[in-house]
Amino acid sequence: MLISLIKKVLQKTINIEHWKLLIMGIIFLILSSFIIYLIEPNEFKNPFNGFWFVMTTVSQVGFGDYVPKTTVGKLYTVILYLVGVGFFAIIIAKWIDLLNNYEELKEKEIMGYKGKKHMVMINWSQKAKFTIDEILERNKNSEIVLIDQGNESPIQHPRVHYVKGNATKTDTLTRANVLYAEAICIFAPDYPTDEMAGDGKTLLIASTIKQMAEENKSDIYVIVEILDEDHVSNTNQDYIDEFILSNKPFSQLMANTVLHKQLDPNR
Repeated sequence: MLISLIKKVLQKTINIEHWKLLIMGIIFLILSSFIIYLIEPNEFKNPFNGFWFVMTTVSQVGFGDYVPKTTVGKLYTVILYLVGVGFFAIIIAKWIDLLNNYEELKEKEIMGYKGKKHMVMINWSQKAKFTIDEILERNKNSEIVLIDQGNESPIQHPRVHYVKGNATKTDTLTRANVLYAEAICIFAPDYPTDEMAGDGKTLLIASTIKQMAEENKSDIYVIVEILDEDHVSNTNQDYIDEFILSNKPFSQLMANTVLHKQLDPNR
């Protein structure tokens, strides 16, 4: 009966929302700090010392610089230890859980990027890596959002934000906040098996972006990497501002174009 009751209490406690648990923990620690001070004012001198004693007790550090002298104080310390240690452990577990969830959301960029005047790089490739590295090196204020379909970001940098998703979908583009981007670069795959299909996907992404821009009356500068030069003349160039041929020297070409656009917004 007792074991069943304890199990139900634990299940109920664990199911409490994070914010309620944190508030309950803060209230418990503060009240305990005042209670232990009121029980033994000569020993603790002030509530802050009581708070110090409470924290060292529930965290099981126990420096021993403050020790209850009275029977009532010792009994409350036992209660504080039995209740507080378990409560403190639950708070820490919930806090770690919150941090893990936040990191997971941040990694997958489910929350989306909310900044403006950033650079959007679509499709990870070696050329995308060269371009990102060049921009980060030459402009210390640049913020970059990378869109790709990998489970994790292929590049770790505090100014590079990852959005997982299909760039032909407006939801993915919205999470990258493309409507407020300074420029958008669309990269071709490293080892294309079908140049027509590769360029077709690139142009579809560009078309989707420009359509979003027109619907929202936003001015977006789109730069694309094209595999086949013949596809340029066969493309509706109204929704692409600049083409870069994939077979040309590329390591700094895309970066130069983006940075030039950043320095000259009227371009």
